[in-house]
Amino acid sequence: MWIPKSIKDKQSGVDTPIPSQCISNEEFLPIPQTEEQKKVESLINEIADRNSKKLGIDRRGFLRSSMGMAAAFMAMNKVFGDFFDVDAAELWEPAAYAEKWPKKEFIFDVQTHHVREGIQLQFRAFDFVRDLGVQLSNDKDSYTFKNFVKEIFLDSDTVMCVVSGVPGKEEDAYSVLPTKLMAQSRDWINQVAGSQRVISQSNCAPNHYKTREELFDRMEFEAKTYKHSSWKLYPHTAPRGSTGIPWWLDDEKIAYPFYEKSRQLGIKVISVHKGFPSTGQFAEHSHPRDIKKAALDNPDLTFVIYHSAFKSDLTTTGKDAKLNAPVATDGYFEWTTDFCRDRIANPKMTNVYAEIGSSFGLSASMQPVLAAHLLGQLSNAFGTDHIIWGTDSLWWGSPQWQIEAFRRFQIPEDIQKKFGYKPLTKRDKELILGLNAARVYKIDLKAKRNEIPVDYMSRIKTAYLESGGSRSNSFYGWVNKAD
Repeated sequence: MWIPKSIKDKQSGVDTPIPSQCISNEEFLPIPQTEEQKKVESLINEIADRNSKKLGIDRRGFLRSSMGMAAAFMAMNKVFGDFFDVDAAELWEPAAYAEKWPKKEFIFDVQTHHVREGIQLQFRAFDFVRDLGVQLSNDKDSYTFKNFVKEIFLDSDTVMCVVSGVPGKEEDAYSVLPTKLMAQSRDWINQVAGSQRVISQSNCAPNHYKTREELFDRMEFEAKTYKHSSWKLYPHTAPRGSTGIPWWLDDEKIAYPFYEKSRQLGIKVISVHKGFPSTGQFAEHSHPRDIKKAALDNPDLTFVIYHSAFKSDLTTTGKDAKLNAPVATDGYFEWTTDFCRDRIANPKMTNVYAEIGSSFGLSASMQPVLAAHLLGQLSNAFGTDHIIWGTDSLWWGSPQWQIEAFRRFQIPEDIQKKFGYKPLTKRDKELILGLNAARVYKIDLKAKRNEIPVDYMSRIKTAYLESGGSRSNSFYGWVNKAD
């Protein structure tokens, strides 16, 4: 049985600041904990036991502090090599963290999710994982809107986010995050904040309706009613009540009329899931081969490619599992490298952005060398001004650990020299963490920065922290109960 990592951790007493086992976002099978991850978990616990005793605080409090977060990355470096910038002083003094990592970035997370209140999560298996042959446990409270606000805005440095769509048709009774709910969540948060903190997407896609008239009517209704900022498309899915046929972005008969209608409605951002294919019969439609023509034929549209087409294939399984292992020797890993090669060969593809939700979190926590190749190749192909931050939270819990991992992440010099990658500068990280997405969605950065210190969400956050609130260290994506 698949269960949320948060439940498994409670049952086993694990409270690490970063996930010590890879988590499934329901777009790939859960991966067993590797030997390296077991070592990381053990080292984190050793540091927590030692330092908490010397500091005179409880172990739980240490692990949920900035010192615990630093301990996690120190443990990662000892197991995997020096991929994360962390000082020994951070393990003992919260002030050392505050001095080294001032919280001034504009962080805009374009991939966040919650689910409809009261829905039984096993119903999701029909559209999400119907071909995987697994049973999902039902922990609906972890994914609610209330927990979404806590994890995204109270327990992380996220300034703005996109409530992002999931596969499924709007009229489906079992839709876990319909367009209407995304718009309601956006409006509620922005209202209580007194400023723009959230924008939303629509799930409507070219194959959701059997006639073009039905499709266009629905597109127009959603655009005028919900006022979303982007479409979230899953070409490899065909939900109940749809045409039953997957599609490609460069299909002139299916996709291009959708783009034209989108233009007429004034929606110029097309967000597309690529990579992380399910094991079903339409998995091949997650390949990025169709992006090139679609982007070149529609230069006035912006294509945001979610997951950067990260395929996530395992070359081995169990405790020796490795993601895309050949990358260590020749620099190639399936689909993302293909995506990058298309961009290099077509310099006019400036309307394509690479989003790194789950692809960075998965690789950084399981195999940091792959995260180095991911960021190195995307930077060389697209430029750091065309990479967009996303975390796929709530599946990964609060996005704070991913924010910390990215702030600290560095491509080792030997990998830079061997593969021709450039180091990630402070400016590069500022662009990726939020400034690029702000440009895509035309966010007024100056206005936003002026409003954040005095808006309602900031006051809630201050009161929350003053009352003793702390990070939950919970990760809500799926793992196999037996692993």
